Amino acid sequence: MLRKYLHSISVILICCILLTGCWDARGLDELALVMAVGIDKSVDSDKFVVTVQIAKPQSQDKSNPSSDEPVWTASAEGKTLFEAIRNIAKFSSRRVMWAHNRIIVIGESMAKDDITPIIDFFTHNPELRMKTWVAVCNGKAREYVSTKTGMEAYPALSASELFNYYELSAQSVRTSMDILFRDFQSETVQPFVSALYLEPLLIKQNEGQKEKGENQVVLEGGAVFLRTKMLGFTTPEQTRGLGIVRRNISSAVLSVPTDEEEEEYVAVELNSIKVNMDSKMQGDLPSVIIDVSCSGQIVEQDFSTDLSMDAFKKQVEDKTAEILTGNIQDGIEAVQKEYKSDVLSIGRLIHINHRDLWYSKYKSNWEKIYPNIPITVNTTVKIEYSSTYQIPMNNED
Repeated sequence: MLRKYLHSISVILICCILLTGCWDARGLDELALVMAVGIDKSVDSDKFVVTVQIAKPQSQDKSNPSSDEPVWTASAEGKTLFEAIRNIAKFSSRRVMWAHNRIIVIGESMAKDDITPIIDFFTHNPELRMKTWVAVCNGKAREYVSTKTGMEAYPALSASELFNYYELSAQSVRTSMDILFRDFQSETVQPFVSALYLEPLLIKQNEGQKEKGENQVVLEGGAVFLRTKMLGFTTPEQTRGLGIVRRNISSAVLSVPTDEEEEEYVAVELNSIKVNMDSKMQGDLPSVIIDVSCSGQIVEQDFSTDLSMDAFKKQVEDKTAEILTGNIQDGIEAVQKEYKSDVLSIGRLIHINHRDLWYSKYKSNWEKIYPNIPITVNTTVKIEYSSTYQIPMNNED
């Protein structure tokens, strides 16, 4: 009897497992896959404006080619961010799905107002991925999400791929939601976020004439925050300096002048950029020393020189170190003196090296102390070799 009872229970349990199925499954033809989202704050109504770029899979069907655009872009407003997103359902024939979102674009007005609602929504939604790229744009996010940019079928893919190659120009940083969330919660570092701009492509015409083409999304510069609000943008050169200190940039290519009057430049490719930060007490204030070292090579030289190779390499090393030091100092000047935002984790460094003083004197008054801390930058560049002729081929007899 007991054996029959156990057998019946086993059969019922197995059937329960096999018959469950995917009770919450949704077919692809029922979903609207969000590829990019832009978030603005309306100045007139103080409402959230959400713009989504949604993929249209049928337009990519090779067996049934279509002239339609591969994406559908729509905007909706709401008193809260969640309401604005839900209002998209008023005119979307499919259920909006966020799991494939590649990039979150925050409008300038929204960033200057408060990014707390954005952090709250995108870190609590289980469909959203924390590795999604985040950027602040110059102007309205709606324009960036709706712009047809890049070489990919989906503009959002083109914009998100820019983050994978940001080090080639070394004039930007890349920020994902998990990095932004980490800095947002930190007590000792402020967020420093990727920045986007719209720039027209220049199309060369005959007789040296140039014509402006369509706007393209450009990843360049950075957005400086103080707690929950953006204070402003940094230039590409300042961003390079700050990115190096924040260890976001480990390689770069610089055009280094050897004779500014003759406009003679060499291209130097830097790699293995290493940063060491330390602090020491000077009276009542700590001082910070930033040591930057890197190696590199000369990859282009379009002029002849009478200097020996060793002397020429030494000249290029000194000039390159001068440029890097200038980029870093300009970036520090912007965030420390102009914006008064500790994006370089100076507070964390003081916390680690001078723990007792941090809790007794600095932590409660850090925003007033930080702008007055002296910061010294030392840069060392070693040109290991040159991949060019000492006398370039186009100057050879």
